[in-house]
Amino acid sequence: MAGNKTDPRVVKTRNSLRKALVYLMQREKLEDISVQKITETANITRGTFYLHYKDKKDFIKSAINELLDEFFDQVMVESEDLSFTKGQPVKVFSLQKAFQYIESEADIFDVLLNNKRNDFFYEQLYDRLSDQLSKYYAAVAEPDKQSEVPLNLQISFIDSALLGLISHWLKDGMIYTSRYMTQSVGKMLDRLDSNNVLLLNFFSHETESTLQDI
Repeated sequence: MAGNKTDPRVVKTRNSLRKALVYLMQREKLEDISVQKITETANITRGTFYLHYKDKKDFIKSAINELLDEFFDQVMVESEDLSFTKGQPVKVFSLQKAFQYIESEADIFDVLLNNKRNDFFYEQLYDRLSDQLSKYYAAVAEPDKQSEVPLNLQISFIDSALLGLISHWLKDGMIYTSRYMTQSVGKMLDRLDSNNVLLLNFFSHETESTLQDI
């Protein structure tokens, strides 16, 4: 997308187009959604659309990348527990921020994760999370000590479990709050053995109330 992404006009156009895409994806197959339908739904001109994107494919790719960038910018935080990070700051995944973000963008995540025609989004989210997990492992793993569970299996287990849980949370209408989800996932993680699955420490599951009590 061309232009300054912090420009209010650019942001407004981007958000309008993204909302239009989600609206249409809830009702039609992606291949049946034309640029004309997108612009009419977003109430912008085709000329404005082509100022920012080459074509529909470019728009969809950019919209997904922007959403993933925003998501990981929000949820990746610097760990406050240096006991398992060789004393160096390292980025961890905040479950609270993740569930809050997904809750605020529920329509988008629901149609992208729970629509069988949109596997491309699941795969990209899976790959982004895998990349963050790999970076974390490289930062905290001890070279002379190998985990009992191979890294690729740890990543597959964690990726599949978390994304599957998020998908069903959305599909069930988010009957639990983001705070309750954070606490529940935290409890489940605490019951697993982090000595065998080193990547469990990648997740921060402190809620605001927990932080206030420290």
